Amino acid sequence: MPPENVSTSTRRRHTTGEATRELLMTSAERLFASHGVEGVTLREIQIQAGQSNSSVIAYHFGSKAGLVRALIAFRYKTIDARRTELLEEARAANNISDPRTAVWLIVRPLVESIESGEMFVPFLAKLNENPRSHGEYWPRQLEDTTVDVLNQIPLEVVADMPDRVRRGREVQLYNSVLHMLGDHARRQHHISEARLSNYVDGWVGMLTAPVSATTSSLLETDATVPRTHHRSMESHRD
Repeated sequence: MPPENVSTSTRRRHTTGEATRELLMTSAERLFASHGVEGVTLREIQIQAGQSNSSVIAYHFGSKAGLVRALIAFRYKTIDARRTELLEEARAANNISDPRTAVWLIVRPLVESIESGEMFVPFLAKLNENPRSHGEYWPRQLEDTTVDVLNQIPLEVVADMPDRVRRGREVQLYNSVLHMLGDHARRQHHISEARLSNYVDGWVGMLTAPVSATTSSLLETDATVPRTHHRSMESHRD
């Protein structure tokens, strides 16, 4: 076979292989979005993707966990690129310190993913319910990249809050965004800009609400309780 034919054949196989990988990932994404990772078998993904080879997932990803990690990396490449683009636009407009802008930087790429027909957001919402998600399924190399992008969003309104409150607010925000948007995606309900803007109003309020005197007092009290006492209480609850 002439060298040019060998090269063409290799490219064709590579293209076919990449198409199969993407088909398996998008098929798995839809199933995971409805049933969660643990609720879907490799056989169901294979059938959903229209593949007859029972070893196709093992060949391309090694395991279900490998498939989940590949899917997250595949989708986040676009999401992080879009978030970086919006971040630069906010910097150019000199409104990056506005908390509403900060929330939009988190929300807009996810909304665009839903509008393109992807089921990645409801998949993430389901995955977020799984306590093993970060340890078993989250790509290590992606975590550093995503955290780097999010760390560039200056949330000055929470900067002076106690670390425990700030971390809690950020987790609340992320969970609420995923579950609200994910629910719309599962139901295939279009999110109008008016409704989305209202959601963002609520998320900004969630993020920026003043820390109450009651919470501050409880945090101070909690900080004085020895860690051994915390562990003892936790063991009793178990």
